[in-house]
Amino acid sequence: MGETGRFAYLDGIRAVAIGAVLALHWVSWYVPLFHGGSIGVDVFFVLSGFIITTLLWRSTPAWGGFVRRRVLRLYPALVGLVAGSVVLYAAVPWAPDGPVEVARRGVVVLTQTSSLWAADQSGSLWLPGLQPFGQTWSLAVEWYFYLLWPVLLLAARRRGWSPARLARVSLAAALALYAASLPLPTFPFYFGPTARSGELLAGAALALAHQAGGGPRLPARRSNAAAVLALAAIAAYALLGPDGHSPLYRYVGVPVAVVGALVLIQTGYGGTAGPVQRLLAHPWPAAVGRVSYSLYLWHVVPFLLLEDAPAPKLLLGPVAVAAALALTWLSYRYLERPFLRGRSDVLRPGRAVTPTPAPRP
Repeated sequence: MGETGRFAYLDGIRAVAIGAVLALHWVSWYVPLFHGGSIGVDVFFVLSGFIITTLLWRSTPAWGGFVRRRVLRLYPALVGLVAGSVVLYAAVPWAPDGPVEVARRGVVVLTQTSSLWAADQSGSLWLPGLQPFGQTWSLAVEWYFYLLWPVLLLAARRRGWSPARLARVSLAAALALYAASLPLPTFPFYFGPTARSGELLAGAALALAHQAGGGPRLPARRSNAAAVLALAAIAAYALLGPDGHSPLYRYVGVPVAVVGALVLIQTGYGGTAGPVQRLLAHPWPAAVGRVSYSLYLWHVVPFLLLEDAPAPKLLLGPVAVAAALALTWLSYRYLERPFLRGRSDVLRPGRAVTPTPAPRP
């Protein structure tokens, strides 16, 4: 556990997720691979559902306090993205859009409506109408979850629902939402909240299963093998799979990402020190996971800004990567880290939980 109460292995899973997204948006600039890297976002959703539900169940906060902490944790970096992008687009003479238009799009970002806006569009998944904030659609989906899920979870807990019962209901709801989203057109499926809420609830179901008794257990050898297969499946789809336009994404990519993420979380919480657990808990991937929020916010902005620059593409790529990393460091150092709260041992695997009534919102 780190100084802010983070569990290094979960940060390692974040590194897997952001690595797939970076491969999609960075490496596929040069080679016809990694279009399946979009499943990194699916992994993020499952992990977020697991973490948020664990925090809610173990700390039993009031709804208002939970939302306030989410705002303090996430909005400084998000405001920094919008303000910084406006400045950059004003400063660069070849920027594809003016700062006023970028600021207008920033309003969509800050009001957390980018997911609904994106789901209503047609054309490229690159979302030219929302540049340079196209990546923020997933943050909006998470905010819908933050606002609604604590109300339902804490209300069920006050009524005496056990975590085992809630886990079963959450899993059933996750499967139902996924099934209901399959007939949707590409954009509502990919950017809309229906399928994504199912992924968040899948992570929530695993978190609740842990509160009920530790979740499913496997012998050490099988647990290690399952973790290796899960990580390999996610990597293989990210490398060779199609993007979100393809039916293969919704029927293969999403299940691979969701099941793979659940297996990685569970095997890491199972106490088995296998090769995948050691790899993802290593300080390097854990460090990438710690800065993944700022990295996700900024990773496409320099590429979009330099796309029309008067220089060879072979040179622009490394410059864009270096700029994204520098902006990530600034965002994490000054807009994330000061707002990180110590969480004690709330996320520690196997932590004993004494059921207590949740306070009324």
